Amino acid sequence: MSRKYFLYILFISVGFSACWRNPKYKGYTETNTGLYYKLQAIGDGKSKPKEGDFLQLRITYKTEKDSVFSDTYSNNETGKVILPFRHSSFIGSFEEGLTSMNAGDSVSFIVSADSMFSKYFKADLPLFLYPGSTVKMDVKLCRILLPNEYTEELENYKQIVEDRDIEEQRKLQSYLDTCKTEYYPMNNGMFYLPQKQGAGDMAEKGNTVKIHYKGYFLNGKQFESTYQRGQPLEYVVGTQGQLIDGLEYAISFMNEGAKTKFIIPSHLAFGESGSSTGIIPPYTTVIYEVELINLTKYNNN
Repeated sequence: MSRKYFLYILFISVGFSACWRNPKYKGYTETNTGLYYKLQAIGDGKSKPKEGDFLQLRITYKTEKDSVFSDTYSNNETGKVILPFRHSSFIGSFEEGLTSMNAGDSVSFIVSADSMFSKYFKADLPLFLYPGSTVKMDVKLCRILLPNEYTEELENYKQIVEDRDIEEQRKLQSYLDTCKTEYYPMNNGMFYLPQKQGAGDMAEKGNTVKIHYKGYFLNGKQFESTYQRGQPLEYVVGTQGQLIDGLEYAISFMNEGAKTKFIIPSHLAFGESGSSTGIIPPYTTVIYEVELINLTKYNNN
């Protein structure tokens, strides 16, 4: 081992405030905040992130069994994401580890799944993870960008955005052309396919509804389901932030007992950023199968 490499290992270990007790995960070292890390590659950068910088990262998210469930390659053709450098969103977050990385470094982190999704993504734990489990993140710090460099990268990204929008439209049309059943168009760009007829009045703003739903990609892969959770969603129609716009719109065309499939383009789903969890990439059309189980009308008396 060269002296330079030995000093670097010593430095990064001190930077992470490591506790060199027996780690829970083989090959990983635990910090005093409960973050596990393992150095994978050393870059040639000579500076660390500071407040005001933007970090260009490549990230792969895995389950405890090393099954990849998301990565930044799904976001755009560069395979990178740019995040503002900030303080840790929870104790033991991977953001803590970024403070000790130089440009070019690659580090694997293991963090709490519960904290990652509730504090960082601000989302529910996905179906394939369970309470108390962990998420493995392979992170490469590609570049540390100053504000003006970040602006330049945004200009490059605009062209990528235009290309992704065209590609989404092409994929949707291809799906409709090859689909065995014919979906009916809606006036906002969505499509629907009735599966079961309901009865009574349509859902309106202020009504309390109980729904079951499944979410799919165009290739048929399911990404969420209230059926699997064993718990339907109950909410008041019109409540902001409860559902994506397309689902909210879809329910207004349903009555109690109805079951319908809806194709929802990204501008009414998870948009140009994708889902906060990274499971649904940007510019992704999704399909939701929705069942309206119960409808209770708003009583203003």
